[in-house]
Amino acid sequence: MSSKERPTLGGTRIKTRKRNIAAPLDPAAFADAVVQIYLDNAGDLELVAKSIESADLNFSRYGDTFFEVVFTGGRTQPGTTKPDEGERHPYSIIDCEPTREIILPSVIYTQKILRRKPFLIKNLENVMRRFLQSLELFEENERKKLAIFTALAFSQKLSGLPPETVFQPLLKDNLVAKGIVLSFITDFFKEYLVDNSLDDLISILKRGKMEENLMDFFPSAKRSAEGFSEHFS
Repeated sequence: MSSKERPTLGGTRIKTRKRNIAAPLDPAAFADAVVQIYLDNAGDLELVAKSIESADLNFSRYGDTFFEVVFTGGRTQPGTTKPDEGERHPYSIIDCEPTREIILPSVIYTQKILRRKPFLIKNLENVMRRFLQSLELFEENERKKLAIFTALAFSQKLSGLPPETVFQPLLKDNLVAKGIVLSFITDFFKEYLVDNSLDDLISILKRGKMEENLMDFFPSAKRSAEGFSEHFS
């Protein structure tokens, strides 16, 4: 026997360790498929919701991407609000008119999706948190649309959306200093109070741990009892 040959036991099968092979991530293909559903149904959200329900797509893996398509019409670049490559549709929340009548159907549509796929609430939180922390990257009218959507989401008691998801990300010093947060929260208050009482608003602020910290939404130059009263008069 050659010195290079290793002895083996007759009939013994040499086992090799199996490796877990992960399927490649492809959020671009997922986003394109969701966009196509919007285009095929010409933005009719009832038809879109039915198609989403029956679609053979991996929502558990690409939930964040799904809500990027809902809000902006397509995929956004990782960690930003900038559009990424790929297909887009013109029926998103950002692309619509900044009125409750136009945005409310998107809230109801989102509620339907969450009832059928409740695990997506965490993805909605992720995307809303990222967008609210980056409000300065949106145009003024786009920020208003996000404020209206958020107010209507609470007014419609959107499944499981916690208030801290909305209020805490807003407390970024640069956003507060520029007055962006105050403008957003004012639009939110105005819209929410159309259908709800002041007590309801206070309840949401308490749940969001903001009822005693409303001054934190104001730029430092306006952070006084007088400035607060003058703004909300």
